[in-house]
Amino acid sequence: MKRIGLNYLAIFSIFFVGNLILNAIFKPDLNIGTAFSVAFGVSSGMAIVEYYLTKKLKKRRRFN
Repeated sequence: MKRIGLNYLAIFSIFFVGNLILNAIFKPDLNIGTAFSVAFGVSSGMAIVEYYLTKKLKKRRRFN
C-alpha cells in the first residue's frame, strides 16, 4: 500500500505541474483548479487500478 501511495503522489505531481505549464503556455490565465482536478482524477484512477491489479495478482499467485 505504501508503494501505491508513493506512486500516487508522483503521478499527481507530474500531472499537476504539467497541466500548470500547459495552461501557462496556451491560455492567458493560470487555471489552478483545472490542473488540480485533472491531476487528481488521473492519479486516483491509476492508483485504484494499480491496487486492484496487485490485489488480483497476489490472490492468483496464492492459488498456484
